[in-house]
Amino acid sequence: MELNFNNISYTKVGSGPHLCFLHGFCEDSTIWNHLIYSLKENYTCIAIDLPGFGKSKQLSFTNIPEIAQSVNQLLEKENAQNCILFGHSMGGYIAADYLEKFAYQLHAVGFIHSTVLNDSDLKKKNRKKTIDFIKQHGTNDFFRLFIPGLVALRNRGRLREQLTQLVSSTPTTSIVNGLKAMMIRPSHVNTIAHFNKPVLFMKGEEDTHYSSEEIYQQASVCQTSQVSLLPDIGHLSMLEDQEKCLIEVSRFLAFVEAVT
Repeated sequence: MELNFNNISYTKVGSGPHLCFLHGFCEDSTIWNHLIYSLKENYTCIAIDLPGFGKSKQLSFTNIPEIAQSVNQLLEKENAQNCILFGHSMGGYIAADYLEKFAYQLHAVGFIHSTVLNDSDLKKKNRKKTIDFIKQHGTNDFFRLFIPGLVALRNRGRLREQLTQLVSSTPTTSIVNGLKAMMIRPSHVNTIAHFNKPVLFMKGEEDTHYSSEEIYQQASVCQTSQVSLLPDIGHLSMLEDQEKCLIEVSRFLAFVEAVT
């Protein structure tokens, strides 16, 4: 079922405990389709098009704290207390900010190909270069360079057309605003360290956005955590290997049920 709240578009399917899914940069909620339709027999699944993206692209992507507030308002409207929140990449940055503000609302949190660390100086410099590149060359050249890094080398040919369709409708303003927002986000290591419920970190072994070492370091500060390291996967397991992604998310949900 497609719904709308404050001009934020979202999909809601299923019944049972609430799961909420936040997509990443230059994506939309459809990246979660296989997961939510596989889990809907046992869970109420909410997949949001973040402001500036997908069917919410008429809105401005302002900054990560404001987007987290908007997500909270939507979940309150849905009476989704005790929710399990999953965020992919940039969606994970929003999930971390949400966790800082509304930990009492969450039953668990999952960082899917994401991190709670802030940008390094080098990454900030690269984001600034990307913004300048887009202003000079436009988005088509940006997408051509951006898309291959989303998936493992072996999956690029198979997914090229699907990824192009996914990212190419993103407005230029959303791309630039998203890059600026990610560049200034704070570290949330202390946030996850103080969260007394389960935390998932899922990483593809061929994902070059984050190292396995930094993911294990983040998991080690959590009071309860699961790390899922996926072979032959890059930054988008939800598309690269849907069944493998579903297995690991389901394993985490069973883990949450067992320990809480």
